[in-house]
Amino acid sequence: MNKKAAVAGAGISGLYACYLLEKKGYAVDLFEQSDKIGGRMCSERKSGFIIDRGFHVLQTGYPTANRIFSYDSLGCKAFEPGALVIRPDPVKPKVWRFSDPFRRPLKGISSVLNLFTSPFNLIRVGLLRLKVSRISDAGVFQGSGQSTLEFLRSRGFTEPFIKRFFLPLFSGIFLESDLRTDSRMFTFVFKNMSRGDMVLPEDGISAYPKQLYSMLDNTKLKLNTSVSQKSPNEIVVDDITYSYDIVIRAHSNADDNTTRGVWTLYFSAPKSPLKENYIMLNSSISLADNLISHLAVPSDIQPSYAPTGKSLIAVTVVEDAAKKRGLTHSDEVESAVLQELKNWFPEEIRTWQTLDVQHINSALPDHNASHYDNLGNSSNGISCGDFTFHGSVEGALISALMAVEKSIEIAARR
Repeated sequence: MNKKAAVAGAGISGLYACYLLEKKGYAVDLFEQSDKIGGRMCSERKSGFIIDRGFHVLQTGYPTANRIFSYDSLGCKAFEPGALVIRPDPVKPKVWRFSDPFRRPLKGISSVLNLFTSPFNLIRVGLLRLKVSRISDAGVFQGSGQSTLEFLRSRGFTEPFIKRFFLPLFSGIFLESDLRTDSRMFTFVFKNMSRGDMVLPEDGISAYPKQLYSMLDNTKLKLNTSVSQKSPNEIVVDDITYSYDIVIRAHSNADDNTTRGVWTLYFSAPKSPLKENYIMLNSSISLADNLISHLAVPSDIQPSYAPTGKSLIAVTVVEDAAKKRGLTHSDEVESAVLQELKNWFPEEIRTWQTLDVQHINSALPDHNASHYDNLGNSSNGISCGDFTFHGSVEGALISALMAVEKSIEIAARR
């Protein structure tokens, strides 16, 4: 008798769960409520541009993702390791380059010479990098945690450096503007950023789930289909009950956890405002009236993201920063961002046109310290997704592996 499994949710974790189940000899029915696969990792084409749902990069340092995805076949290209940091000013903005001294030693030296920060902060970055490189990914989440801000202070970083570098970078990653995220998650991300590159695929972020789907041989995909779970091995579709050997839920319910939101604004420009292929951080993000965490130009990395003669600009605004300003509607956020960008690129901004203003309400799970204390111990039955592990592509993939292993173990006991 053939073994049958059902997976509800065709995001990155659900797709990987299907792949793992197939490897264990299961025929899989994959149900997706929307009209496409990929979940939050989706892209669309608009006026010749590739518009990702939120600004996404994938870290090649993630070991599970690195085993699954073929970055070469996806035509992935990398941002420069490090960042540009801007001090906005309506007359003369100041820009510093902060390069990874381990991978770009000559440019790294210039980060000291350009007076962006003291050499002691750069030494502390190097020492932190050395420390986390000696810890396994699993070991990162052992022990007790503290906030990222408390952790950085305990490592001796100065307040100005935290506000000018770590805050704009990691507020855009963690989607919160206070560095309150558990330090164990910070250590995990910092470790993987240090050993890999931030890459974009040629055809947009949706290329990752599409590649995973192409690896499936014995999975039937059913789009626009809502599923409810009746029992551990039964689901209901259109009022009909179906039985399976294994049922895995690969989507979160509204009551599973709180979430973090983000605004992503895309602009068309005649040319890139950046001279180098870095992400640009806002050194003034800690000021009360500032919104933008960082800005990137995906078309500088992947020319396919924009039509010939155009550049695609991506601006990230953390939702809680917008709420502090009382901004809740897209036109309000767009207006405030354009006003702020006048202090970044006083001349260039006049030629920019808005392509899209996205509000992603549930972009990341909002995990507290107790979640990391019990990482992977989901109380929601057999389920997977970053809401069960941690908020990253790597976390979503690991959660799928754990869910499949657990479900097979339970099925064997029946």
